[in-house]
Amino acid sequence: MSRTQQLLLLALFTLLVHVPFLDQPVQGDEVNYLDIAQQVFQQPLTPLNFSYVFQGRMVDAAGHPHPPLNAYLLALIWILRGHFSVVFFHACYLVFALGISLAAYALSARFTAQPLWAALLVAASPLVEVNTNTLAGPEAPALAFLLAGAAAFLWRRFWIAGIALTLAGGTELQALALPPILLLDYALRRERPPRAAWLALTAPYVGLGAWQGLQWAVAGRLPGTVLLGYVESPALGRLSLKASSALALVEHLGVLVTLVPLALRRMWGAALGLVAAGLVHGYPWWERGLLLIFVTLGVNALVWLWQSRRLSPLLADWCLLYFAFAAVAFFAGASRYLLPLAAPAAILYVLQFQSRRRWLALGLGVNLLLGLNLSFAAYEFARVYAHVPPPPGKTFLVNGEWGFRYYLLEQGGRMLEERSVPAPGEWIVSSELSLGANYDSLAEDTAMPLRTLDLPVRTPLRLVDRHAHSGFSSVSTGLLSFSFSNRPLDRITYSRTSPFLDVPGAWTPTEFSGHLVFLASSGQPVRLPLDDRVTKLHFALFGRGKGQARFSIHDASGAAVFEQPVFINGSLWEEHALPLPETRELSLSVEAPPGVQTGWGELVTEPGAQGGVAGEPTAAAYLRVADLRSKPQLVSGWYPIEDGAWRWMAKQAEVVLETPAGARVSFDMDLFFPADYMRRAGGPVTISVRVNDKLLTRQTYQASGGYHLSAMVPSGIATFPTSKVSIRLNRALPPSGAELRELGAIVAGLGFVTGK
Repeated sequence: MSRTQQLLLLALFTLLVHVPFLDQPVQGDEVNYLDIAQQVFQQPLTPLNFSYVFQGRMVDAAGHPHPPLNAYLLALIWILRGHFSVVFFHACYLVFALGISLAAYALSARFTAQPLWAALLVAASPLVEVNTNTLAGPEAPALAFLLAGAAAFLWRRFWIAGIALTLAGGTELQALALPPILLLDYALRRERPPRAAWLALTAPYVGLGAWQGLQWAVAGRLPGTVLLGYVESPALGRLSLKASSALALVEHLGVLVTLVPLALRRMWGAALGLVAAGLVHGYPWWERGLLLIFVTLGVNALVWLWQSRRLSPLLADWCLLYFAFAAVAFFAGASRYLLPLAAPAAILYVLQFQSRRRWLALGLGVNLLLGLNLSFAAYEFARVYAHVPPPPGKTFLVNGEWGFRYYLLEQGGRMLEERSVPAPGEWIVSSELSLGANYDSLAEDTAMPLRTLDLPVRTPLRLVDRHAHSGFSSVSTGLLSFSFSNRPLDRITYSRTSPFLDVPGAWTPTEFSGHLVFLASSGQPVRLPLDDRVTKLHFALFGRGKGQARFSIHDASGAAVFEQPVFINGSLWEEHALPLPETRELSLSVEAPPGVQTGWGELVTEPGAQGGVAGEPTAAAYLRVADLRSKPQLVSGWYPIEDGAWRWMAKQAEVVLETPAGARVSFDMDLFFPADYMRRAGGPVTISVRVNDKLLTRQTYQASGGYHLSAMVPSGIATFPTSKVSIRLNRALPPSGAELRELGAIVAGLGFVTGK
């Protein structure tokens, strides 16, 4: 075949590998890249200068680990199409898939007379196939630019190399690890690099530095500094996490990059596999067997790369040095980290078997078979979230990331975060798999699960799963490169927040053992308005203490629709679902003797219309901290409600209070130190209270017991409409035994009081 025919065959092969997945929905981090691309239209010079919610917390996009070139590429495609289209964006990113194959061909031609085989192996590599079946991710453009730059450098086309490597570095930071490795070509030849070579290899760093300088000049900050602030988190530097990441990369090298020949003399990696299989927890026997096989294959691949230095020292050292960099630098163990060594590994395979066509065909067949199956598993993972139905209502909260997040936000959802305050009766849609979690928000505290939806897929092969320990994208989901399961991929939970949180009455919404309880006053009924779509009321009977209690629910006419006498002996939690045909109002009442706590748990209607809209809660001047409605004002340093009456505060805590109008305002606080507190804490406790960072009072307590702290607030300290109050103890109970919290003081209430 002529070179033109080879390139046409390579292009056709590449297209055929990717075309079946052109309609693969948005998945993974693509949602974040699309968000950044939209910022290009609003602030072209600083597209990372915004914040977004990630896993319940507001994060700074300037700390995103990828430079913004990919966002500009996406914005260009957006302009060409005029709107977002899954198929069109996929089709445009096929340009980079073709670029990877053609660049791999050019690179291979520098080392072998059979570059077509090597380029086909790269195009069919499971690692390349899955990670470049993307409509928005930076992996495909970054690898295309990187391989083009490496090929141009080795063919001594330095100006092309400089441009391509700069584009690669502007797309993914890990691309910056390759230029120093390329210098080995001169070291191995014992030649001195010309000035043009140095300029080509330093261009990516100059380009990235120029972009950082632009951000400093325009936005007044360096994105690299923000990124380091996130990366330096102690949780990311744990030795166990680093070891897990390195082990996963070893497996990816042996399973996903390309076929590596086996040799008995390299099978000593099975010993490391046995150790890993014995140390993991919660893996069934067959997954331990997979772990043993994958680790053995990975060690075999590492040793093969070392032995391949006799075939091509540059290619072997490229793979080994980059692998060492990835094992040290990264902590998630994602397969995409190894993309830069897919091409040199494939070329080494061709060099070893260039005279044995059957082995070349076998390598291509194995790559293609595994790559297509893994690509289909990734397709299924994306497909199921595009069809998750939204709950009823004007809006709803979304608890999860990736494609689940994208498609539910498109249908009117808003992200759940730590400070989320729900609209009355607002729904929460949560994913077990897509990083849904408990963020201890007011919305979650007032919600009750009403139904679930399982998401099955059409393949047992799993790249990420709730039950199988597959770590294709992150070791947080498992150590295996891929795994298998016949269970539904994900479970979606629909929870509804109580619509009665702000209903006035003789009750207090609080928590007992993590359950929402409307703690009632005995003999005082509370009226609940209902909308015309309510068909069912979910509730639980709650009680603490010892004695006879009677729970009653009456409709608007006074007729009883529910009555139940209960003898409470210790604790009571009894769930009920009450049908409500054509009922517009209910009256709830409890009769109980003194000393017995009673109330209504959960209290959620179904289906019901969402009442009002979500927004910032109205601040109160004085807080009963056991009242759930106070939670949005408890900024930091507060632990969950206990016994429906109080909270522990940490050594430092902060609240935001409404500043009352009036000439005489005091700050009051009811606190308690349990028995033996001072001895265990190490001495008397001094509490310092600051209002808007100005010292208000400092009081010392010598003994355990209950206290009422009170101090007049001088004029000029408080601000309108709200003030920040900071509370600090000089000592606290350190974590010990099963108690992992630092405990400051027990607080029942605090805030501003007028008229003293």
